Amino acid sequence: MLYIMNGKEASPSIVTITSTTDENASFSDVDCTVKSWIIDYLFLSITHHFKEKNSAEFMRAVRSFEALIDGLQLEDHQMKKKLVCGFLARVMDAKNLDVQYTQEEEVKPLMSAVVVWNAMDKVVADSNLHQTVKRLLFIQSVSVCLEKGMPSMAKDALQWFERECDLPQKLQMKLASIVSAKNTYDAYLTSFSFTRLLDQIQAFLDSFLEENPSSFLLQAASKVVHARQEKDKSGAQFQKLLEENDGETIETLQENGGETIENDEELVLHSTLNRHKKRLLGKHTQPWNPESPKKPAKNFKESKLKVTRLSTRNRSPPSVENSMLRTRKMWTSGEDKFLKAGVRQYGEGKWSQILQEYDFGDRTSVNLKDRWRILKKRELV
Repeated sequence: MLYIMNGKEASPSIVTITSTTDENASFSDVDCTVKSWIIDYLFLSITHHFKEKNSAEFMRAVRSFEALIDGLQLEDHQMKKKLVCGFLARVMDAKNLDVQYTQEEEVKPLMSAVVVWNAMDKVVADSNLHQTVKRLLFIQSVSVCLEKGMPSMAKDALQWFERECDLPQKLQMKLASIVSAKNTYDAYLTSFSFTRLLDQIQAFLDSFLEENPSSFLLQAASKVVHARQEKDKSGAQFQKLLEENDGETIETLQENGGETIENDEELVLHSTLNRHKKRLLGKHTQPWNPESPKKPAKNFKESKLKVTRLSTRNRSPPSVENSMLRTRKMWTSGEDKFLKAGVRQYGEGKWSQILQEYDFGDRTSVNLKDRWRILKKRELV
């Protein structure tokens, strides 16, 4: 696509707004650019509400963000923002233990946040900060469970971290002793508090926003608000002039003062919209090309990341949101037979091997472990 600026060919990476901008530009190109702006605006809104701890507005912005990006091929900087939003959503729900972000019921929001944070190692410029936040996530995943009076859940979290994440052995031993003592107010937990976790995350967000500015729409909106304020001020001045000169006719005032005020308004709008040519895309941003290939997924499938909650239990039906909740799939007698045969063949605890050997559909190794525990409690094995 060819961009023209002041009669000359311009770089396709730079788009400017002027009073003579071609209105016949390709709609698809314009649509992509507008969506890119809105993604940036929603991201900035999400980070703002996170900082303010405004859960309702935060979740509203997150839902809008995910609805907009659904099905789109995101550029690298947009994928980074998607990861950050997914991480912040899980931290915001840290103490809502009924909320799920994965198919595994035992994985609570902060546990899921660890997985997303691991995938953000290239997004977080400061490696020390990355490790610090990761450690705090481990600790707070356990602390929140103890705070809610659920030591068994805290123990399960530790076992899951040991199995699925690189939980340092010393930290694992320290947290295990705290869980055994059921000491919610342990000095170690107090030292590595949830508030400290939020402070570290905010430090990361400040750095990220500085490197990835997302304020174009806010800046444009600020100029519009300023122009309106100036217009209202001019109108007020005109009204005051009318009141102070009631001996003159309105026609005379319009001929004298009204023309000046009209020029003032014109000056405000001109200085706001036309004095400086505004770039549609930032200095370091390339035009959003929907045909550009996706960034290859690695261990963590970033493209599959769900930003919003998968489900929340204990909601009163009916509602649209409840209609999207995941339904539990009942275990069949055939699956129970497969599970028993697998344990006989490979031994208890070899859930991954058993899962590969027998057909359990879309169940996970954690599902197998939980079902085996239920069968043992019911004395069916």
